[in-house]
Amino acid sequence: MIEDIVEGAPDRSEPALRAILGAQAKVRIGIAIPVVIVETGLYLASPENVAARILLLTACYCLYVLIVQLLLRHRTSLRARELLVATAVLDPLALSAWLAVTGEYGSLIVGFYLFTILGFGFRTGRALMYLCQLTAIAGFLLVFFSVPYWQTHPTLFAALLLPLVVVPVYSGGLLKSLRTAREHAEQESKAKSELLAMVSHELRTPLTGIVSATELIAAEPGRAEVARLSGTILALSNELLHEINDLLDEAKFGARATRLENRPTDLARELGRVRDALETTTQTKGIGFKVVLDPRISDWVQTDAHHLTRVFLNLAGNAVKFTDSGQVEVRIDLLEASTSHYRLCCSVTDTGIGIAPSFHAQLFEPFMQVDQGSARRYGGTGLGLALSRQIVEMLGGVLKVESAPGKGSRFWFEVSLLRCAALLPVAAETADAPAPNPCSPRRILVAEDHETNLLLLRELLEMDGHVVTTCTSGMQALDMLVEQEFDLLLLDYNLGDMDGVRVLQTWQLGSTKRIPTLFLTADTTQLTAARLRDSGGNGVLYKPISLAKLRQAIAQLDAAIGTPSTDPELAPQVPPAQP
Repeated sequence: MIEDIVEGAPDRSEPALRAILGAQAKVRIGIAIPVVIVETGLYLASPENVAARILLLTACYCLYVLIVQLLLRHRTSLRARELLVATAVLDPLALSAWLAVTGEYGSLIVGFYLFTILGFGFRTGRALMYLCQLTAIAGFLLVFFSVPYWQTHPTLFAALLLPLVVVPVYSGGLLKSLRTAREHAEQESKAKSELLAMVSHELRTPLTGIVSATELIAAEPGRAEVARLSGTILALSNELLHEINDLLDEAKFGARATRLENRPTDLARELGRVRDALETTTQTKGIGFKVVLDPRISDWVQTDAHHLTRVFLNLAGNAVKFTDSGQVEVRIDLLEASTSHYRLCCSVTDTGIGIAPSFHAQLFEPFMQVDQGSARRYGGTGLGLALSRQIVEMLGGVLKVESAPGKGSRFWFEVSLLRCAALLPVAAETADAPAPNPCSPRRILVAEDHETNLLLLRELLEMDGHVVTTCTSGMQALDMLVEQEFDLLLLDYNLGDMDGVRVLQTWQLGSTKRIPTLFLTADTTQLTAARLRDSGGNGVLYKPISLAKLRQAIAQLDAAIGTPSTDPELAPQVPPAQP
């Protein structure tokens, strides 16, 4: 009975129930102090015998409040559930005692019955609310039959009793509806998270195989046609990954599960990434492509570089897609500069097909496309602008549009960003080809339950001279760790028998040796990211995994063995739109 009596509480753990008791105790103290003051006034104006009873009752109530506080502060064998049941009975009885002593003044505090009853209802559910209600009604009836004042005022008594009967019953129905709605929302949220994890894993895992196989084909020397076709496959794979990221990011933004991570950012470098990502496409289409940074912007800024670049990639990618002649221009202009901030205007302008004003209001809705003809010709999910709008709002701006059919489009937003000093220069990254291998050969254990991806990962690593051992389950990985020495572990998070985190933690429990570990995963949910962050590993590689990512990750470990990586590609977060 006691186990189920708090079933309405969202969290029924002992600490959570003690927190509820603590909140009620604060209310009790807040009520007790003014009540004591009022009753002291009654004491001074009352006959001797009434004053003595009021004084005794005040002392007893204060003692009751103190005992509950002590039981909360000092852990005892009395559980929080038992304390909640006890207070659900004692609170209305204490009020009944006040009514019995104060007579006509008691009508002023009858409302506290409802205050107490509904407090239990909203905090713990209907069971304790009804227990408190029944105790309150019983106590009030006892007062009626024992105090002459109430017997001579039956109409007043009935008027005060009626809300005690009706209001909690009505509130109980509302609480049931609210609880049902909350449980339904929680189930939908859980199902959505599970769907995101499944979609991410099922799409990214085969994409890893496609990318790895293509890179192996492209590595074959002297075959220009094969290299050209391989480049086409990789470009299409990147486009598919971009659409997958849009779909997953839309779900995360919709659930408010994404947070900005502001770090020192070089705007010139970020615009360079946009240029590198789209320049080849613009050259193929024969259109102009300009990237302009206001020369007055001399300092770096504090912002989320990944999400800001994502906005530019989405806007500029759309501009390139819908422009067949003319040019696309990406700009960051300085509107205002202070000693601490830049006020910037970020814009993307094109000479493309344009958008009718009647569609402007709908552009930023998820999955919105202007017309079916454009959807068939240009493709896409219609998520890019919706995501861009949400990111810009998180950055503190508003994404706006100017466009007309045949006259092109201009998307822009204004943001205020904190200025900061430039960091040490970092090596430029290339997205089109894997970086040269800077790493010495290692003995690497790879645990991956997808056999095709396992084979391809092995071949990619062996291209760089690494000695690779493979297995397809967590138990096999633990056996290999006992039998052989390794310099690096690559553990898939979703293994068949146990996940990669459990493999690593099980190994660390029985061994004093710490082996640098990278997790491989296609699961980009926040729950998995948090688990990987606390796993004791050195980083995460999100699928699809390319040769460039592998080389960069191993190089990072060479620079900082045994310490968690701070590189965005290795951090447990949602992967960038462009791998």
